[in-house]
Amino acid sequence: MRECARYLDGAPRVRDLQRVVTRGDSPEAELWRHAQALVDRCGSAASRDEFLDDTLDHLVEVLGADRGLILLSDEQGVTCAVNARGGGRALAAHEREEISRTLVREVQATGRPLFWEPRIDPGKHGVPRSVMSLGIMAAMLAPLRPSALDAGKGGEHGVIYVDFREHRTAVSERHLELVCFAARLISIVLERTRAVEGARSELRVAIGRGDTPAPPTLADLLRPRSMDAIRHELELCLHSDLPILLLGESGTGKTLLARAIAEASGKLPIVRAMLGQADDLNTITSELFGHEQGAYSGALARRVGLVEYADGGTMILDEILNLPAHAQQLLLDFTQFGTYRPLGWPRPEPKQSRARLIAATNGDLEAAMNEGRLRRDLYYRLSAIAITLPPLRMRRADIPALAESILHRIDPARALAVSIEARRMLASEEWAWPGNLRQLEAALHRGRLRALAQDRDASVLDAHHLDGRDLGAEATTITKVPRDLGVAWQNLQAQQAELASFETELIDAALARHGGVVARAAQELGIARTSLIGRLQARNKKR
Repeated sequence: MRECARYLDGAPRVRDLQRVVTRGDSPEAELWRHAQALVDRCGSAASRDEFLDDTLDHLVEVLGADRGLILLSDEQGVTCAVNARGGGRALAAHEREEISRTLVREVQATGRPLFWEPRIDPGKHGVPRSVMSLGIMAAMLAPLRPSALDAGKGGEHGVIYVDFREHRTAVSERHLELVCFAARLISIVLERTRAVEGARSELRVAIGRGDTPAPPTLADLLRPRSMDAIRHELELCLHSDLPILLLGESGTGKTLLARAIAEASGKLPIVRAMLGQADDLNTITSELFGHEQGAYSGALARRVGLVEYADGGTMILDEILNLPAHAQQLLLDFTQFGTYRPLGWPRPEPKQSRARLIAATNGDLEAAMNEGRLRRDLYYRLSAIAITLPPLRMRRADIPALAESILHRIDPARALAVSIEARRMLASEEWAWPGNLRQLEAALHRGRLRALAQDRDASVLDAHHLDGRDLGAEATTITKVPRDLGVAWQNLQAQQAELASFETELIDAALARHGGVVARAAQELGIARTSLIGRLQARNKKR
């Protein structure tokens, strides 16, 4: 707060506002009290987004405005509202677009605050077409401090925007003082958020040097040129509360990206919901929303649901198409209002959770909606931001760099280099990569084991360490009964033994990575916890 005060004192107009605080009941004194209230909100808000929303709500209420927005633009000049409020609620997607882009561009270009009203200097600003069509009576805009947004590095420009659709209150340029004050306070919060994110990234790098490989960061995942479009889209929505829908083939890294988005946005904890593992409505409701003791037969104790665990953080809905149709209504209500009722909840008012939702699926959503397997209204709720991850076969130029990054995560102490021959082999058009990144990681796991089996001090992964079957070469198809049945049977048994051995390696690696915690290992492998327990039990019986 002391830093906020020093920065705010550096603004002449804010000093003018502060000097008049001694004038008892003057309008300026009232504005200063509202400015102090904003500082108090900065200290009491539980999260950055809560502070931004509270600030906008306060401005709208105090000024008698209709809506307030915080807008950011990337280096391409695309402007997006990251926070938007009106009437004490978040504005819908179409409402976020009902602003005067002409006025926003002027403030971005000049870097100066603006109070616009038709009767004030109409010759200079004119009456923008958007203002006339939207019925805007007045508007106040102030730039966010560029350094807070790293404008020198990325060219971003931020603006706080407040407009008035009715003459409920008399507003003038003196009210712009409060908007400028809020803009400066928001700038500091954004700057501190960036600093914290940088510290977290450094911490993740430090953790990565330990025995347990750190998961890839958002910067790692979006660094390849093939991810440029996704990176630009995420930069604008990273810190909003809008749901994200991740689409793409199996193995393209949807879950990794979802976790990285949550980490980068600071919306923790991260809770992953594996949907569709049960058809019973009570079981699904209990898993997602929890239940009270005695809510149904067998409910011997209260259970906390996943949405409660995810409050203030991020909830990843894995394979949304697996959620049975009769359970989709429950999720729809939560996505719409953020409220839910555990089974047996005795109170009239529901519980609330401020969890951001990130849904993922590899299915055909349009076909699912046409067939009635997915509610169309639920799709629209979850797809405020829809991102499609490209398959690996469309990213061949990235594969060598991805391979080295994966090897570094697998074994950070050794960090095997990839030879030129192996790079060419991995990027070859010969391989279709049907399993995408998951298949690439599995192939590199096995290639690393072969390299170390041949030389315990190996430092290079070469082409002869890679097996064509791991890269997507089709196994020999039996089109007719072979003449030598004995040889064919022995070959089949050898292939099955090799697959079983590889499955054991993957399971052991997952358990080692997560300290023997079966639930976390199953989560990374993408299988149900009960399935992993069953495989471990079957393996122990064979011993």
